[in-house]
Amino acid sequence: MASRIKAYTMKKYRRANAIIITIFALLSCMAFIMAVFNMIKGNFLFAIACVIATILAVTYVLIRVNTVFPTSLSLDSVNLYMRNWSNDFLPYDYDNKIKILSEFIPAKIKTAQIPVDEIKTILIGTKNFIKRNISSEMEFVKNVRSLEQSKDYYRKRTVSSMDIFYLETYDMECYYMPIVHFNSKDVIKIVQTIRRRNADTDVKSGSRNYRSLRVPKR
Repeated sequence: MASRIKAYTMKKYRRANAIIITIFALLSCMAFIMAVFNMIKGNFLFAIACVIATILAVTYVLIRVNTVFPTSLSLDSVNLYMRNWSNDFLPYDYDNKIKILSEFIPAKIKTAQIPVDEIKTILIGTKNFIKRNISSEMEFVKNVRSLEQSKDYYRKRTVSSMDIFYLETYDMECYYMPIVHFNSKDVIKIVQTIRRRNADTDVKSGSRNYRSLRVPKR
């Protein structure tokens, strides 16, 4: 198997979140034990409260794990792989038909495989930067619109401020994913390698974390 260049969330960010996840996982175990203990003792109200606390803690752990660890960019000798949430932007199922559950269900993970020689454009920046540099008919513009019109302020603010890795192919297909807390050096290395293999790829960055992304055409 060919070796890959990989980019994912920074080690410091992962370590900090691993500690938080461990703490909440332990709290969920303690809450479950307390729920069982109080059920046996006949303290049903307190047992119910412990069950709810267990569910909330477990949900937090699942969402936090899904936020920090699954997403990545990787590059081998032929293809770029973009591993991202199935809804493209957020780690929870914000499109769930049952709205009350939307923030408690982790989003599924998908992986896109794009041949390097088919990549026409790479953009890195906020959603507004990307929208200014692409056609209004692209799928990205249509998909981000629902989040821009959301009544959920946190959701709107999160999507508005995040750095996004976006690419288009010569067939006018687009792929995109957030790269929040990613190791910028690894992302830059991937983009530079793509440019060396496909010198016609147009690269633009509107993010201060990627100002050094300058690769001269051959």
